[in-house]
Amino acid sequence: MIRVVVSGICGRMGGMVAQQIAASEDLKLVGGLEMPAHENAGRRLCDLWTDADSSITVSSRLDELKCGSYDVLVDFSVASQAVACAERASADRLGLIIGTTGLTEYEMAAIQVASKNTPIVVAPNTSLGINMLFGLVRLVTERLGESFDVEIVEAHHNAKKDAPSGTAAKLAEIVAGARDVGPDMIQVGRSGLDAARRTGEIGVHAIRAGGIAGRHTVHLVSEVEELKLSHTAFSREAFAIGALKAVRFVHGKPPGLYDMMDVLDL
Repeated sequence: MIRVVVSGICGRMGGMVAQQIAASEDLKLVGGLEMPAHENAGRRLCDLWTDADSSITVSSRLDELKCGSYDVLVDFSVASQAVACAERASADRLGLIIGTTGLTEYEMAAIQVASKNTPIVVAPNTSLGINMLFGLVRLVTERLGESFDVEIVEAHHNAKKDAPSGTAAKLAEIVAGARDVGPDMIQVGRSGLDAARRTGEIGVHAIRAGGIAGRHTVHLVSEVEELKLSHTAFSREAFAIGALKAVRFVHGKPPGLYDMMDVLDL
């Protein structure tokens, strides 16, 4: 039985993952974390979910976690908390899944340092299908070459805070890597009177509306044809299924920085 603590347990994604863990036969939810100012901090989990373990209280402090009381920490919160979770997992030398998006280069650098002591999976999107899309986009971009312009359009629910999504940023990074260009060729949005597309530019655009769980489309367009590679999540359960795979993968792994491609052995 792998014992798991979920950071961001009262959020949309963290809550879904926590409930999937609680329902699993080989995983056990043993704790939940939220930010200190969160309205549910200090409340019993069973007051939030009717079938939750009555012994679990939503904690607002990472330092309340006792080393040896958990095996894997899962974070779906905010960037600053993700870094704090990485530092804590590193100190305890226990596995960590980071599903939080919007991480800066500085925050990723701190997570990379932490991964020298413990296994960490950084996954801006834990869906199985989207990670297959990552591989397809890399392959297709390499094969089609620079005669095809690339535009990435992502859509999420109206409460999502960061834009573009971490998944869209990852897709743009994959395209840039396949074409051997730097991040300066990634253009987020366009506006104004001088917004003509640069040759080789990788466009990224965000839609925020209603209750869209997640949709990402990569448009590859030449002067004579268009290829669209697209993934749509109908429910956050798609992400939760992948997150649980990542938990099982990271438990007992040697220290290092991993991603969902490692989890799925792609």
